[in-house]
Amino acid sequence: MKLMKIKGMGPLEIYEAFPIGHGRKVEKPEKGKAVHEWQPEAELEEALSLAVRSGLMAEEVRKFLRVAVLSNLMDYHVHSLAVKSGLKDEDAVSLASNFLTMYRIVFRALNAQLLGSFDRRRFDPELCQWKRFGRFFTERKKKGPEGIPFLLFKIKASAKNAKVTWWRKEYAHFPPERAGYTGVLRVARFVVDRDGSPRLEEAGEDGHPGALSHGEDRYMSPARRVGVLKDGWLSPLDEVAVVRRLPGGEGIYIMSYVDGLGVKLGEFLFVLHMAWTVALSFTEQAFYVSSEFTEETLYAVPGVHFVDITVPVENLIKELYQMYEQEEEDKKTMLEKQDPVEMMCQQAELGPKIGERREEERGCAEEKGT
Repeated sequence: MKLMKIKGMGPLEIYEAFPIGHGRKVEKPEKGKAVHEWQPEAELEEALSLAVRSGLMAEEVRKFLRVAVLSNLMDYHVHSLAVKSGLKDEDAVSLASNFLTMYRIVFRALNAQLLGSFDRRRFDPELCQWKRFGRFFTERKKKGPEGIPFLLFKIKASAKNAKVTWWRKEYAHFPPERAGYTGVLRVARFVVDRDGSPRLEEAGEDGHPGALSHGEDRYMSPARRVGVLKDGWLSPLDEVAVVRRLPGGEGIYIMSYVDGLGVKLGEFLFVLHMAWTVALSFTEQAFYVSSEFTEETLYAVPGVHFVDITVPVENLIKELYQMYEQEEEDKKTMLEKQDPVEMMCQQAELGPKIGERREEERGCAEEKGT
């Protein structure tokens, strides 16, 4: 492939990573100075326009590629933007290729920090102590001043608005979120500095540690697929995770196919190992995930065990809500066609059966977690 001629810059190399802090605790911004509010949509066109006007100087191209990666774009989008800006197709193709390299640079660096500073599989006395106090009452009674409380995070979403939010509450010891979710992992917050460089810090304010409960799914697919062509990507991708339905349809969960998978959802990140799961529940009490939904696969660029699932999860929630509305509409239409007396008899018969079915699903979930 003919490489795009960029002044002062050859093909991007992996060692050209952007500066990312390695400490879990970071200094607070100076008093009176707000944290940089990043607006990727506005920066994208400006960055590419500046790169083209400057004659594709190295630094301007790097800035555009960095913004494109952090905006969760795909290589096809980069190619289209380049053509729209007046670049020749061969240069647009080369820019998309450099985008993939930048993608690897940024996300490998983020994942390296996640594994180095926030991965539960490392010796983590603070997290282990917090979890142990939650399991044994006798241990909680022995808790001394050295015990550090954590913010326990829960992932929730509005099905109607497809809006994901992170709920948090401080606990002196770990309370498992649901049956089977007895593991715990650290949560990091994604921050973009004033100069546009990404870094990670503790999830809570003032360096306060955050944690998320996780489970383990015993059902694994026979083999994950690699080299899969997906819409929006010019290059093939690898399967790295999957989204499935929680028992009873009360929510969904994400399960990793690989070890050391960095996951970004909104502004927060965490690490999943093979078969580990994290759950997402919905704020609408009447909403349920249809049993017609089986699973949704998540993909990543080959060689990068990192995936930003913000957009895929939001799109999936929209689909699940459409399925829910359709099922409710079908039920309503069916009831309107039924004889009132017959309908009352059917509801009387179905009531106990529905309760029994839900108890069975809860029982299966509890057995799965033991």
